[in-house]
Amino acid sequence: MEILPDKRDLRIAELEAENARLRGCLKERELYCAKLAAQLEQALKRIDQLERQLGLNSQNSSKPPSSDGPKQRAQRKKKENGKRAQGAQKGHPGHHRELWPPEKVDHQKQYFPTNCSECGLELAAEDARGEPVRHQVFEVPPKLIECTEHQRMACECPGCGHRTRAKLPEAVEKSGWGPRLVGLLATLGTLTTDTRRQLDWFVGEVLGAPSSLGCVQRHLEEASAALKPGFDQACTAIQRAEQVGVDETGWRKGRLPHWIWVIQSAQAAVYRIRSGRTKAVAQEIIGAPGARIFVTDRYGAYSYLAAERHQICHAHLLREFVKMSELDGEVGQIGKKLEVMSRELQGKWARTNADEIPHEKCVIWVRQKVRPKWEALLKKAAAHGKAAPAVVRWLLKDKHLKMAWVFLEHPGVEMTNNASERALRGPVVQRKISWGSQSNAGLRMMERLWTIAETCKRQSISALDYITQAVEALRNEAPAPLLIA
Repeated sequence: MEILPDKRDLRIAELEAENARLRGCLKERELYCAKLAAQLEQALKRIDQLERQLGLNSQNSSKPPSSDGPKQRAQRKKKENGKRAQGAQKGHPGHHRELWPPEKVDHQKQYFPTNCSECGLELAAEDARGEPVRHQVFEVPPKLIECTEHQRMACECPGCGHRTRAKLPEAVEKSGWGPRLVGLLATLGTLTTDTRRQLDWFVGEVLGAPSSLGCVQRHLEEASAALKPGFDQACTAIQRAEQVGVDETGWRKGRLPHWIWVIQSAQAAVYRIRSGRTKAVAQEIIGAPGARIFVTDRYGAYSYLAAERHQICHAHLLREFVKMSELDGEVGQIGKKLEVMSRELQGKWARTNADEIPHEKCVIWVRQKVRPKWEALLKKAAAHGKAAPAVVRWLLKDKHLKMAWVFLEHPGVEMTNNASERALRGPVVQRKISWGSQSNAGLRMMERLWTIAETCKRQSISALDYITQAVEALRNEAPAPLLIA
């Protein structure tokens, strides 16, 4: 007799199969939910990162002020003295236009009163007494350019009747523009960052001399060749300086990215354009470190410099602390305290450099009051782990802590790299206008023009006069003028 399976056993098997299937679905759902949770956490972190990047500006990062939008510019924090009225302050020494001496004046006009202001009696020129009150008006004459025509005459030989034509002096034959016009062209192209088309317009429309874009470019290249000896002099002076600042910013050669490097001291500034922004390029720009003190930002290419002679920029640190102060929680509160301390430190150090506070007194204040509290706040922030910005952990390394206070050990060393950043402002403006260079010769030209213009400024000499003398020396094959005394 065949025994039929129990319906209950069949039902149990069906339920067990269904249970196994449901368990599998539940496990898949749990894995899917876990995956979604991980993706959500990653997305939230990315959103937070992007929001912080959107909040970066010139006040809390190394972005230039020109990159700030209208809203960010409106929200910029005013300086502590921002409540002062515009213009010169009370007690500020006045700046007045100095009168030219009489021997430099081209024209004189004399005015005499016609009647006495007291009794009304008629007055004449012979009644004049005392020295006149002088007032000078300067005007641009209609013709600003001089044209010298060099005529090559021919003489006929009385013996054989052959005519011989004179040759032009070599310095005259080389160009249709004089050395000072070339110097003016190069100076305007550097100090006022004029483009080639603007220079062509200026020479043709304002000065009234024949000009073209090709003519402008040819004479700028002549100026570049003339300035090579002066550029070399500046390079030598930088190697002898006791303190130098180094910085870099972008440039272009055609469509290829390049970098402008500047190394500057109180006496000179040298610019070089390279295709990289690496440690090897930094070593080439700096050369042998020697006993010089270096002031830079925290960029890693400068990390090979000895810590005891390498000052990191406190202006950059201030921006990092501003960004840190915008975080939530205790880390943000610590950032606010570091920001306040940093502003106070830089303010007092500026007053010290202006001889308003004795140097030794300020150094003692920094060592006893500022530095211990500064480092304690950094350690307190570092206790929060990854919630603290990376700059906190970076600063707490022994080497980097030493780099933050080098200026205390060496009188005269600046605590910021602002001088190097100021030296790059002109090239940055020129980059925005011209979009860079087109050839290696163009790169060398810009290096020399920037170097000569900035070094002349630091030497308190006229860039126009120096470039003019350099072009004259080149044309006459004479020694180049001395740039640095």
